[in-house]
Amino acid sequence: MFYWFAKGVLWFLFRLIFRMRIKGHKNIPKEGAFLLCGNHIHLFDGPAMLAFSTRRLSLMAKKELFRKRFFAMVFRAAGVFPVDRKATDLEAYRHTMGALSGGKGVLIFSQGTRMKDFENAKSGVAMFALKSGAPIVPVGISGSYRIFSRVYITFGEPISMEPYAGRRVKSELLDEVMSVVIPAVSALTKGI
Repeated sequence: MFYWFAKGVLWFLFRLIFRMRIKGHKNIPKEGAFLLCGNHIHLFDGPAMLAFSTRRLSLMAKKELFRKRFFAMVFRAAGVFPVDRKATDLEAYRHTMGALSGGKGVLIFSQGTRMKDFENAKSGVAMFALKSGAPIVPVGISGSYRIFSRVYITFGEPISMEPYAGRRVKSELLDEVMSVVIPAVSALTKGI
């Protein structure tokens, strides 16, 4: 219940404060698991994805955001879960795989932190996609989050994992998947 309330409030605030331009909603699967993978340019990217995705999302966020009890409670109620970016985080892994096996959408910013370009994206999203079979929906975010400025969010066509089915998930395969994901996200960061 809180998720949909938060989504509505965020949608209203983003539309009020920024000149949002959203494209490609039809590329988000109507049912079944999927991974939303985008570039990360600002603190507002996660809330914007929550506001403008046509499906409910679980959002992976750095564990440092969960230090204060109140914020941790609000984040968890809104579908955000923590990840330790400096270690192998089995709890975050289980949460992600559980959401995907339940047919849900999971948002991952593969850069691991805010960066201007998407070239240094990590391969975690590819691992989750290959292990679950869920498609990766690339999303590009561009513009400025200054008041009344334009912010562009473009959802690209899903990248199917079917061509990789039956292959062992090793670093070479992860690199192969990311060699498709990285240019797809980068192309979408040019705006509408």
